[in-house]
Amino acid sequence: MKQATTLIAAFAMLASTHLYAADAASGKGTVNRIDPATATVNISHEAIPALKWPGMTMDFKAADKKLLSGVKPGQPVTFGLAKEAAGGYVISHIEPAK
Repeated sequence: MKQATTLIAAFAMLASTHLYAADAASGKGTVNRIDPATATVNISHEAIPALKWPGMTMDFKAADKKLLSGVKPGQPVTFGLAKEAAGGYVISHIEPAK
């Protein structure tokens, strides 16, 4: 029974990954501030054509607060966005721009 539960959980995780991958977009911008308590980052980003968004400054929630540990305010970054079930977007990965 434990193996079946593990298998079901693994399948659900894999299925949700594929749904998000289909809606993923990427962006470039500069970090303005980070709120580790709420796992939120404020980014001034360039236009994101995949979402038909112009360049703007906005807050993004990180899919996992650990993602924000590698960036700091004032730093240029590249980031990925994944669509949430509720319809918004979350940071799926973020790293310093090269």
